[in-house]
Amino acid sequence: MKEPTVRSHLFELAVRRVAKALGVPDSALSMFRAANDLSGLDRKTLPTELIPLNTLQLARGLLNFTLLQSLEGWVLPYWAERQYNPADPAFVPRSHLGLSINVTARNWSAVGSPECPVEPVVDPRGSVMIHRDQWTIDCWLQSGKMTAFPSRMGAVRQRLLGALPIVVTTCDVDGLTLEQIVYVNGRTLVQQVAVNNPTSGVRDCRLALAVRPFNGEGATLLKAIRFDRETNTFVMNESDRYTLSERPEVVHCSTLASGDSARQFEHTDGAGGCEEAVCNSGLANAFAAFPLSLAPGERRSISGTASLDGSRYEVGSVESAEAEWETLLARGTQITVPEEHLSSLCRASLCTLLVLADGDAITPGPWTYHQFWFRDAAIMLRALDAFAFHQVTEGVIRTFPARQDRSGYFRSQQGEWDSNGQAMWTVWQHAVLSHQESVGEEMMDALLKGAEWIRGARLHDPDDALRAGLLPSGLSAEHLGLADHYFWDNWWSCAGLESLIRLCLHSGRLSEASDLHLLLTEYRACVEHSVGKREREGIPAGPGRGTDCGMIGSCAPWYPLQEYEPSDQRMHRTLSTLTERYFRDGLFFQNFIHSGMNAYLTLQIAHAYLYSGNRRSFWRLFSDVARHASATLNYPEAIHPLTGGGSMGDGHHGWAAAEVVLALRGAFVEERWKPGEEQAQLLILGGVPQHWFSPGETFAIRRAPVPGGIISVEVETLEKSVQVDIQYDQVGLNTTRGWTVKIPLASSRVTVNGLAAPSFTYQSGETLITLSPCAGRTRVLLELPA
Repeated sequence: MKEPTVRSHLFELAVRRVAKALGVPDSALSMFRAANDLSGLDRKTLPTELIPLNTLQLARGLLNFTLLQSLEGWVLPYWAERQYNPADPAFVPRSHLGLSINVTARNWSAVGSPECPVEPVVDPRGSVMIHRDQWTIDCWLQSGKMTAFPSRMGAVRQRLLGALPIVVTTCDVDGLTLEQIVYVNGRTLVQQVAVNNPTSGVRDCRLALAVRPFNGEGATLLKAIRFDRETNTFVMNESDRYTLSERPEVVHCSTLASGDSARQFEHTDGAGGCEEAVCNSGLANAFAAFPLSLAPGERRSISGTASLDGSRYEVGSVESAEAEWETLLARGTQITVPEEHLSSLCRASLCTLLVLADGDAITPGPWTYHQFWFRDAAIMLRALDAFAFHQVTEGVIRTFPARQDRSGYFRSQQGEWDSNGQAMWTVWQHAVLSHQESVGEEMMDALLKGAEWIRGARLHDPDDALRAGLLPSGLSAEHLGLADHYFWDNWWSCAGLESLIRLCLHSGRLSEASDLHLLLTEYRACVEHSVGKREREGIPAGPGRGTDCGMIGSCAPWYPLQEYEPSDQRMHRTLSTLTERYFRDGLFFQNFIHSGMNAYLTLQIAHAYLYSGNRRSFWRLFSDVARHASATLNYPEAIHPLTGGGSMGDGHHGWAAAEVVLALRGAFVEERWKPGEEQAQLLILGGVPQHWFSPGETFAIRRAPVPGGIISVEVETLEKSVQVDIQYDQVGLNTTRGWTVKIPLASSRVTVNGLAAPSFTYQSGETLITLSPCAGRTRVLLELPA
């Protein structure tokens, strides 16, 4: 318990006086105080940067609680239709909580382009939110006696076009097909809605594009809508504009007082209408209806467009949007695998990273998490560099000094002490993979200042030997738990210092490298003393913690930091404990805060297994993660264990996308770094599953940046042999000390470029071939036993 100060005593008296005036019981104050004490937060660790995000979520939850449950008969967004339905497994009682938040279907898919910092999202039923945290556009269809509102429908199909950020949503209505395609061209959102008549007769129907005062988080304040007939444009709150491709037959705007315009669409034939509405309650809503008469086999479409940043419209076809994305992806690393789903998942995940990279920032989500954190950026930028998108990464990295405060702290939010190590590690990773050491040299002053912050921030309390030399208590990654002295922060800081030492050596700063080496040696000794032997269940989240799901952070010494050797038994026990105790349906279940199954945390365990040499466990976990991908090939931050929908965070998570592409890349090519060494060992094909080596199968990675060059690996399995072709183009300094090709098959004979292999072994059912890096093409041939 902290000693009270004069200020805290006066504050306590003021709180008690206010509480007494309001009739707040003493027991309630005691519980509030206990919660604050248990959280471990104080002025130094309180993440004030999250106040805008958290207050918005709480305010929205209160508005939802107040409003949505009273809107009898209104067409609500998909998540609310389910969460408010007592017959649905996603039902959540509201009780005395006073807040109603989407915790069962936090799923959406970002569309966008790398040149625009705004990423519209599409929910699982096709509702389109164009501007962040604002109103949405729905499409409805009426045919005969049936009126279809997709948010209320069970059978709605959704996919990506070509695994690109182009979302296609389809449903069947009375024999007709309603299809919507949403994409971004330049800085313009395009929403194409079409009705197909596959029947043999003429069909009459009514299509509507509707402006809704809701989104995937709940109600949003839409106070005014008007329709400008000269431009066929809806104008919302006198600022946002949504333009239709043709003039509707009728427009109907409504308010809370006059009711949901959906009723007007459902129960009238289009007569009447109102083209302007002002609602002080913020529930203005509208639709524009188009009567259609479709011949057999005919398709009719209506489009809506909106500028994402106020600039001129750049409306292009969906084919042109596809072509732009294909051109962009062709510049990076290419992966070809036998499993189409994995190929599509990799492409979609890479597109996610490019969409979320906004020039001078990269964010872990298009909506809830559309802000910068060093922690997410470290993995996301590493993934972009691993796939050769160095220019995208460099634009973000060059902003790091501006994100550093006077003390040397690289700050994305207060109380997260891992960020300095992450900043250094990310710059080093970029320098190594882009083969541009000059970027690290240009940022050296900021990085050295960051190292001094680590030196000064460490604790030096001789009476607390367990925590001496570690960083202070902080929130760190929220999935580790409440504020604590986390090993995670310290491992990242050590890895950051190691990265900075390598950068210093490359740039000839030998004295700085020597000084940092002394600091790192002493620091690692403190961390090791605190971690200890951990003979039983592995390494917990921090020195004072027991076994709990926060020990997911203890994967870090293997992945991504490679601080410990693959033989470290503490790490083996850690992974065993995590997989035996904290998994549901193949995924890691994080009980802290997330309270859901996590794709990206599962992949951290998978990566750690890959580093340890356990191919089967790596691929099993990766396959389970792939199995849980949404229909649009992405993941929410956490997955509800019963509904399969998103339960926490952003509904389209960038960190998860990064882990997907890094896992597949790591299966082909993985760098192995040892502390204190400047050169990496390349492990080739260490994670590729055995079933890919079936006769007739081929798979490849092409133009993958690695330390010292660019590598391509192509594999073809013949009837009695496996052929591995390696193309290596050396670039800059050779920082690769050797290659190990690892094949999950026994071999009777191995040749390299037609000659007997100089070195190969057979271990645990796998053939390991050791090679010296060689520019040009190297062919490895494994002859299989009869």
